[in-house]
Amino acid sequence: MAYITSFLRLHAGLARLHTLPASAAPVLLVMVYTYLFSSACNILHAFLCLVVALTAQISSNYANDLLDYREGRDTARRKGFARPLSQGRVSERVVWGGLLFWLFVMMAAGLWVVWHTHYILLIVGVCVAIGIFAYSGGPYPLSTHGLGDVAVLLFYGIVPVVFTYYAVTGQWPDTTVWHIAVAMGLASVNILVVNNYRDYEEDVETGKQTTIVRFGRDFGPRLYLSCGLLSIILFYPLFSLPSILLAMLYLSLAFLPVYRRLLREEGNALNAVLAATGRNVFLLSLMGILMMLIRYF
Repeated sequence: MAYITSFLRLHAGLARLHTLPASAAPVLLVMVYTYLFSSACNILHAFLCLVVALTAQISSNYANDLLDYREGRDTARRKGFARPLSQGRVSERVVWGGLLFWLFVMMAAGLWVVWHTHYILLIVGVCVAIGIFAYSGGPYPLSTHGLGDVAVLLFYGIVPVVFTYYAVTGQWPDTTVWHIAVAMGLASVNILVVNNYRDYEEDVETGKQTTIVRFGRDFGPRLYLSCGLLSIILFYPLFSLPSILLAMLYLSLAFLPVYRRLLREEGNALNAVLAATGRNVFLLSLMGILMMLIRYF
């Protein structure tokens, strides 16, 4: 029993369960939108898209740990959440095993949707699989060349929202769906902003050219504020008087308090800001769902 508990805790650390709400949020949001405003809604495909989103996130977390460890990017100066591999608590073989398992689940769910919809989703799935490894690995790692923010916008906003809508309805999305996609992507970019803001010194030391390394540490809070405000504004196709009040509540009670914490916290204390930012991505999706319900009824 103790072995099983230790095994589960180890893989929970590798999977970084605290990151999963941010992956689920855009898919859940577009699922509600399709149910309320589309003439077609395949519930099974919606569920499988959610499985793909979650397992892609988990696979990415495993891959990032493995690749950052191999490239020496996890140093003694690391302030982020503990990584079992770099701490010597787990072998590369175990990480590879977990990574392959979650990739298999992702591909199984994705191929079912492809088989029952259109081959274009297979191309999207291949791009997601490549992105899992290209973020931290390959000949041109996106995270070390200032392209991590673009990757997050694409794979945590546009891809899950737009292509979940297509998989569930069989139709290309309207402009409202595109607004939602970019809004959720920008909200998720802020998770990376906090991560890179916290790790600025370590990234400079290891030569990791994040956006914040390129433009300076002071750029981090400005980028965070810009992405956060735009993510709210982009929901304007759903705005009404009650919806605007919801947006103001989210801004004042969720986003701005975390932004102020970003300005005053340093080092390991920013881990709590990172977690709160991930929570805000999920809260933003709940705000969007409430806006849809107000518009529908």
